[in-house]
Amino acid sequence: MSRTTCVTLRPTLEEFRDFDGLLERAERESNGRGIVKITPPDGWFEGAAAVAAELMGAPRPEHATAAEAAAADRAAQRLARTDVRPMRQCVSNPTGAKGAFDVALIPQPKTSVAGFRAWARRREADDARRAAEQRARFERRGVRARGRGDDDAAVPDDFPDAADVARRAADFWRTIGPNEGQPAPEYGADVDASIFAGEDESAGSGWNLHGMPSCRLRPFLARLGASMPGVNRGMLYFGAPRAFFAWHVEDANLYSINYLHCGAPKSWYALSPERSRVFERLAGDHFPEAQSQCRDFLRHKNTFLTPQLVAAASGLLQYEGDMVECVQRAGDMVITFPDAYHCGFNHGFNAAESTNFATDRWAAVGRKATSCECQPDTVRIDVARFEDWQRRGDEALVVVEEPEEGGGETPPRSPKRPRVEGTPRRAAAQGQPRRHRCKECAGCRALDCGACKYCLDKTKNGGPNKLKKPCVGRVCTAIAAGA
Repeated sequence: MSRTTCVTLRPTLEEFRDFDGLLERAERESNGRGIVKITPPDGWFEGAAAVAAELMGAPRPEHATAAEAAAADRAAQRLARTDVRPMRQCVSNPTGAKGAFDVALIPQPKTSVAGFRAWARRREADDARRAAEQRARFERRGVRARGRGDDDAAVPDDFPDAADVARRAADFWRTIGPNEGQPAPEYGADVDASIFAGEDESAGSGWNLHGMPSCRLRPFLARLGASMPGVNRGMLYFGAPRAFFAWHVEDANLYSINYLHCGAPKSWYALSPERSRVFERLAGDHFPEAQSQCRDFLRHKNTFLTPQLVAAASGLLQYEGDMVECVQRAGDMVITFPDAYHCGFNHGFNAAESTNFATDRWAAVGRKATSCECQPDTVRIDVARFEDWQRRGDEALVVVEEPEEGGGETPPRSPKRPRVEGTPRRAAAQGQPRRHRCKECAGCRALDCGACKYCLDKTKNGGPNKLKKPCVGRVCTAIAAGA
C-alpha cells in the first residue's frame, strides 16, 4: 500500500487563487471519497522554497528575491523560539488480533526544532543502514528484499522515489507491531506555531493556513474571543521515520488542510464519510474496553487498526473508493472532508502545517458531530449559534432577557443584614474596582462561547471547574472600567 488512489488536482495559478471554486471542484470530483491531494502551481507562494530550506537546515536558495529572504528570516525567527514536545508512540498488541494495536503516547522532553531534526536524521540513517543490510542478506540468498516486489509496479513511475516509497511503506507495515527490534517512533505533533504567521492574509493566493480568509468559522471565533490552536490558527507537525497518526475524524467534523513544507513523504489512508459509522462499530469490536470508557475513544488516537485489517473487514468497504490512499510529497496539500476517518505515517523527517476550516456546507455535518467528554481540550462549537450569527451578525451573540412568568413583577429582595462594626466594607466603597456585573452591557448579555479555556473548564462542559472565571466573550464593561 504505497500509491496514490485519491483524486489529485493540479490547478493553474488562476484556478488555485479561487479557493472556494477549487474546493467545490475537489468535492465534486472526489465523489464522496475522504481526501483529495492538491499540487499547488509554481509561484503560489514566493517564499515556499526559502522557508523549506530553513526548516530542513539547508542553505537558502541562491539569488533569493527580497520576498523569499523576508519569508526565510521570519521562519528562522519563529523556529528559534519554537519548542517541540515529541510523543513517543509505544505499540502493543494485548488482544493478539492481527492488525489491531494499542498505542501508549509518552511525552518526551522538550527540544528545539533543530534538535528534533537532528534526532530524526540520525534515525533515518539508522533505518537506511538496516535496510541496506537486509537487502544484502536477501541478495546473498538469491531473493529480492521485502518491499521490492509487485507493489512497486503499482506506483506511478513518473516519481523518481517511487521504489523507495514502496520499500518504506512495506517496512512500516511489517514493523508496526511490538517487539520488532526497532526503537519506538516519536512524533513532534500539535506544535502551536505557524510558518505563515505574520504573512498578509492574501499571501499564498488565499491559502495562508494561519489566517485563511475563506474560512467562515474564524471571524465567528474571533468575535467570541476564542483561541483554538489548529482551528483558528495553524499548527506545525514535525515527522520522523515511522511516526504515525491513528484513525480519527477532525474535531466538530471540520475540514482540514495539511501542507507538507519539506522533507520525506507522508502516506495517508482515508475512508468515505458514508462508511464512518460502520468503521466505528469495527473499532468498537476490537477495543470494547476503550469504547465502554468513552464512546469517542478514537479521538484519543491511542488505538490503531491497519488499513489491511480495515480492507479485510466484512461489509465495510462496499464500493471502489470507500478507502483511498495518498502519498503526499513536499509541496503537496491534502484536504480531508468532514466526518472522513483518516490515518497515516511519515517516511522520515518532514515538516507540515495543518489547520481546520469550515465552509458554508460544513454546518449540516457539524451539527451531527459528537465530542469526547473525558478530555478537557476537546473542541466544541455551537453550530446552531454559528448559523444564527451568519444570518443576523453580532446581534445573535447578545442575550435578551425575557420577563419571568407570572406577571413580570420583580419579587422583593431580602432585607440586607446589618454590617458588624469592624468588618471590612465592600471593595467598591474602599475605592477598589467593581467586582459584580452590571447585567446591562453587551458583555453581560452575551452567551458563553463554549470554546475558550474558561468555558471548557466548567463542569457542564466536562471540565474540572478549577479556573472559575467567566467566558472571555462575557466581560462586563463596568468591571473592566472599574465602575
